[in-house]
Amino acid sequence: MTFLPGLTLNERYYTEIVGPLMKEYDPSLCYSASLIGYGSDVLGYDNATSMDHNWGPRMQIFVGKADVGRIESIKAYLCAHLPGEFMGFSTHFSEKGPDGTQKMQVHPSGEVNHLIDVFEIDGFFTEFLHKDASQLTHLDWLCIPEQRLVELTSGRVFHDGLGRLNEMRSALRYYPREVKLVKLAAYWECVSNEEAFVGRAVEFGDLVGLKLLAARMVNTMLKICFVLRETYVPYSKWFSRAFDELQLPEIKALAEALLSENEAPKIETLVSELYMAVLALQNASAGVPRVERVITNYYNRPYKVIGAGKIVSALRAAITDEQLKAIDLTLVGLDTKLDSSDFTNGDVLGRLLRD
Repeated sequence: MTFLPGLTLNERYYTEIVGPLMKEYDPSLCYSASLIGYGSDVLGYDNATSMDHNWGPRMQIFVGKADVGRIESIKAYLCAHLPGEFMGFSTHFSEKGPDGTQKMQVHPSGEVNHLIDVFEIDGFFTEFLHKDASQLTHLDWLCIPEQRLVELTSGRVFHDGLGRLNEMRSALRYYPREVKLVKLAAYWECVSNEEAFVGRAVEFGDLVGLKLLAARMVNTMLKICFVLRETYVPYSKWFSRAFDELQLPEIKALAEALLSENEAPKIETLVSELYMAVLALQNASAGVPRVERVITNYYNRPYKVIGAGKIVSALRAAITDEQLKAIDLTLVGLDTKLDSSDFTNGDVLGRLLRD
């Protein structure tokens, strides 16, 4: 098998195979079809390595509430009528393994164990979000793990007969402005809490501690860039690749220089330059308050800081929702702050915040 990007493969799979079969099943059935959710193929980041599990001819079909009773019938029809392979790729998959994954297998004969999931559209989104997508409050947005929003808004819609799938994805494209301001404030609060530690590590000649702190600042600064570009932060495997798509070459160059630098004073200087570059981007962004860009010493100590507290204050002052204005910033964006796939790929923190 020669690798073909999953989005390309599955758009053709829908157009040439699945779409015609759905028409044969019931020409009057109103449904939508897409490839969204989990997977590197959904993000367009797949390669030949990705083909070893949960990859191949696959997609989701969505029906409305009136057709919930036909879901099993649709699945069975596809099992009975799908070809065993498409463009050289098996449409037949193994049963789920202990880790929950499935793999393409040679189709022996008979029914195809396909990887086409069929859902009622509202139930699918509600299960992902734990709330009706049309009724999200500002606080609800903050309880949704960002990776889930990545998955719902990435990928491709092949057919939207329901006329709702594109609309629902568009509504989730990015946070409302006030939630965006809170996310920015929470990241700058992280900077405020630790920005003086960089200079302190320089003073003590603690290169390991300094590099760890600097790397953490890089991580936070890049996440601020995601917010400013109104792009959800994916989990760690795809973080850097997704950042490249923001097309911020100056900031990327500073991050690369900082992470490769081994001279303590130069690291501190580069951290300051990164602060200034990101704040310049923020000041140039619509709907975000401008803040003076200046590097100063931390009190009377010779530690270079940007005074992130003043940035946090300006962002908070621009928020009109009283609940958001008063929110504890340490609780905002915990999934992306903690940088652990234990939290970014599940709903552990979402459950805690909702409770």
